[in-house]
Amino acid sequence: MPYKPTEPSMKLGKFAVNLAKDSSLGILSGVKSALVGSFEWSAKSLSQISETPLIKGTKLEEFLLNTGKSLQEAGNKTEEGLSKAFESTSEAMHTALQALNDADSVVKKKLFENISVSSIVGESFAGLVTTSEIKPSFRLEGKDVRVQEVLEDWKKSGSKKPILCIPGLFCDEGLWKTDSEISFSDIVLKEGYYPFYLRFNPGAHISDNGSSLLELMREILENPEIQKYKFDVLSYSQGGLIFRSALNLAKEQTFPLSSYIKKVLFISSPDGGSYIEKVGFWLGLGAESLPVFPVQLVGYIGNQRSDAMKDLSHGIIREQDWKSGSHLSRYWKPQYFGELDDIDAYQIYSFVAEEENPWSSWIGDGIVEKPSLTLLSDSVYRKKENPDKRVRLLKGLSHYQIMPSAELRNYFLEIFGS
Repeated sequence: MPYKPTEPSMKLGKFAVNLAKDSSLGILSGVKSALVGSFEWSAKSLSQISETPLIKGTKLEEFLLNTGKSLQEAGNKTEEGLSKAFESTSEAMHTALQALNDADSVVKKKLFENISVSSIVGESFAGLVTTSEIKPSFRLEGKDVRVQEVLEDWKKSGSKKPILCIPGLFCDEGLWKTDSEISFSDIVLKEGYYPFYLRFNPGAHISDNGSSLLELMREILENPEIQKYKFDVLSYSQGGLIFRSALNLAKEQTFPLSSYIKKVLFISSPDGGSYIEKVGFWLGLGAESLPVFPVQLVGYIGNQRSDAMKDLSHGIIREQDWKSGSHLSRYWKPQYFGELDDIDAYQIYSFVAEEENPWSSWIGDGIVEKPSLTLLSDSVYRKKENPDKRVRLLKGLSHYQIMPSAELRNYFLEIFGS
């Protein structure tokens, strides 16, 4: 029997998203204050030391002043980078709350297909209240469609170049149709591709969505006409983990998915997880451990994040890895399983910082840290043919700014263009 939304469940859903919003923004705000405050205090302290009689007028004074200036600049850059991440996260949370705040019955129904809510709290809140009914599917004109429908539309297009478009957390197929002057979808169509748009429940386990993607591809490839062609693939953020999960599962099941893949471009893939989710887990765990019931309750609710967000602590793509062991033990588990060894794969990612700084590695693109973004750069991508073309770094762009950028479109054309 389908779930019928009720007024109490709506209120509880809104309460859950509000707490998730406050928790996420609180983490970013706290991190920003701590880092910026540390840099400013250090710079001020060095300046004061340089003014002491024994040091003033010496080379040490010059060294201390220069170091203090560098720390002050780093502090300014850190504040700027984290402010961008703060704004992006706030905007995503605001979108979720906007849907919840509208009491219209039609919007209430649409709430259960709200990508932002699903990303934050998953398919249910604490297993008690249904918050999402999104099912993995191909999409046409904003609607879920059966495999046969999307195949018929592909045949009508006359295109011989199928391309899978896999979105990430907080995203659906609208990701590729940005409001910029030339959207990514425009470029794809101009190059003669037929885009197979996908939508997943972004709050479900990455391995569950990977399994669903594999099943959808099995069904597509049962059609003898499309078997004549290989698929190119575009994936953004969490979508990269979903595709890797599908490839890994196909290997385990001896299904030749990789033989139907031509080229793959991974955009901002968090292969080693996201530091935002790592910090969120430890803060929630700390609150749950305190012997004060209201604080424990906040910690418990804060840890009711979606399964996908929990998987993003470590970049987990296999079911057995989230089912076994503790959160801490997963830091030492392998994160790559050879799923890209036979794939013509490329990656592109961005850093908020224009230049390398002591803090830029940790901040990365504002959502994903550098070690996660570059986890497979040398060990996988650059070990393939033409290593110089395999990895592209963009500077001065956040995790959410890379998609509409001209640099990304140019890199796509460099790899996939006719």
